[in-house]
Amino acid sequence: MTESACAWEIRLACSTGGAENPSRYNRGVKLGIGALAAGNPTGLGRLCRNAVIGLAAGAEGHEVHVFLRTASDQERIREEATPPLRPALDNLHYHIGSFPRIPFLQRYWLEQQWIPQQARMLGLDAYLGCDFCLPMDLKIHRRMVLLPDMLPFTRPETVSLAAGFLYRRAIVHAVRSGAGLLCISEVTRTNLLERFPGAADQAEVLYPPLSPILWTYASRQGSVDLELQVQGSLHMFKSQRPYILAVGVRGPRKNTELLVRIYRELVLSGDYHGSLVLAGGDGEFHTANSSPRLAVVALGQQPGAQADDSPAIHDIGRVNDFDLSQLYRAADLLVSLSLEEGFGYPVLEALAHGTPALVSRGSAMREISEGGIAETGLNPPECRVKLLSTLNSLPLLRREAAGIRLEDFSVEEYGRRIIELFEAMETE
Repeated sequence: MTESACAWEIRLACSTGGAENPSRYNRGVKLGIGALAAGNPTGLGRLCRNAVIGLAAGAEGHEVHVFLRTASDQERIREEATPPLRPALDNLHYHIGSFPRIPFLQRYWLEQQWIPQQARMLGLDAYLGCDFCLPMDLKIHRRMVLLPDMLPFTRPETVSLAAGFLYRRAIVHAVRSGAGLLCISEVTRTNLLERFPGAADQAEVLYPPLSPILWTYASRQGSVDLELQVQGSLHMFKSQRPYILAVGVRGPRKNTELLVRIYRELVLSGDYHGSLVLAGGDGEFHTANSSPRLAVVALGQQPGAQADDSPAIHDIGRVNDFDLSQLYRAADLLVSLSLEEGFGYPVLEALAHGTPALVSRGSAMREISEGGIAETGLNPPECRVKLLSTLNSLPLLRREAAGIRLEDFSVEEYGRRIIELFEAMETE
């Protein structure tokens, strides 16, 4: 092995913030990973956290630096990893940025000023931006960016003005600078190339991994031991009726109004006798026009006990991963009628728990599995018919969902694949 190859194996870096003395690190290739959205409770945050965990598990022998916005983000990464993976996280070098909590200004300054400064001080040789994050002044040849979606271009009305500005700018810069583009689905890659056809050689599809902690919960059959259960909510939602589940932030892109409408029609017609459970927050910085109480307000009712033959909507907000696992396992069906998704973490998570999903036709969510997923158009009559037929086909769909290959979504394999792609990049 050549001297340069040996150096590359040692120095891989991850962006997380905070300055440290570079003299404490071994000589070799350093990789930085920009995970500025690691604290976000949405799928974007899940993607960032699992990229860090994957690199910790798959980058043995490399030096990895992670750049974060807050110390609590580091704790969230650790919570999402299972106990066997946590020792690997201790080998990472964490850097925490310091800037007033004004989301737009903080993100801009950390990404465009602080990370490049840290990269120069640490002598990074490679960089991975987990959430579109690729600083303009980053003087590193080996660079890759994770592209969760192309919503700032395809559905700009569903993205907040601040996030839309930053993400569009970051995507254009990543394409023009020749960085590697890791698209999280074929749909995302197709949307990218429709706008930047010259980026075909830069773009690679790499499906996100399943959260390690949810993998652990999903693999347990029957009861869960007390050690895990105490991690759950003290006010865990427990439905007295069967229920349809929707998971995700509120907002126009998730199409919650349509799901509420067709659910109500099925219950009032006597075709379904269960509840509708909505889990998730409001999207905070990333989502435009979000409303966490949208579905309940739309029906003019409050959550609570309902007659068995009346619609019952429970908007329970955010839940932790233990409770989310229980919600997936007990649901009749996960329904996701999004106008567009870059991937669809809830669908993968539901299938991991043996629960089928109904998703929007033509979306990236259908790429997750060949079985256990039904598709529908988004016009109300078709959607209602398809939801009813899917509910009537649950035994077959459950058998198909049980066949999903979770090994294809291993966080360790995800990290190893990123390392392979970096190693395949030509040096200057």
